[in-house]
Amino acid sequence: MDFETAKILLGVGLILQIIGSFTWLGDLGAVMLVGAVLALVGAHGLADYYNRRDIFNNLLYAYITAIVGVVIAAVALVGWLIHTAIYAPWALPKDLYGIVFIAVGIWVMVWLIKVAATNFERRAYRALHEVTGSDNFQKAATFVWIGALTYVVFVGILIYIIGLIFAIIGAFELKPRQAEGSAKPPYT
Repeated sequence: MDFETAKILLGVGLILQIIGSFTWLGDLGAVMLVGAVLALVGAHGLADYYNRRDIFNNLLYAYITAIVGVVIAAVALVGWLIHTAIYAPWALPKDLYGIVFIAVGIWVMVWLIKVAATNFERRAYRALHEVTGSDNFQKAATFVWIGALTYVVFVGILIYIIGLIFAIIGAFELKPRQAEGSAKPPYT
C-alpha cells in the first residue's frame, strides 16, 4: 500500500469513528466498525512505511481491548439480569435508586474499559509523533488520554473527540519522507 492511501485510510477511518460515536444506536455500531477497520488498514500501511510495527499493533490492541471489554460488560449485565430474574426476582431493581445504582455500575465498567483501550491508542499516536514529528499526533495522544480519564464525568467524551480531531489533522497533513541526498539545491 502506498503512503498516500495509508494516510487517507487512517484519516477517513478516524472520521467515521467520530460519526459512529453519535450514530451507534441507530446503526448498531456499523459506522464505528467500518471506521475502525479503515483506520487499522491505514495504520498498517503507515507502520510498514515507517517500519514501526508498534503503530499498527497498539491501535489493534486498542480496538481488541474495547471490543472484548464491551462484550464482557454486556455478558455480565445480561447474565446478572437472567440470574436475578430466575433465582431472585425480588432483587430486580424496582425503584429509582436500584436502577441508578446499576446504571452507575455499568458506566464505571465502560469507563474502565475505555481507559484500558485508550492507553494503547495513546501509544499508537505517540509512535506516529516520533516517526513523523507531527505535533498533532502528540496532542491527539494527550487529549485522548485525558478524555479517557475524564470519560466517567461525561466531559471526557468531548475531550476524547478533540483528541481524535487532532489525530485526523495529523493524518491528513502527513508528508512522505524525503530520500537522503535528494534535497534540491537552493535557487541562485
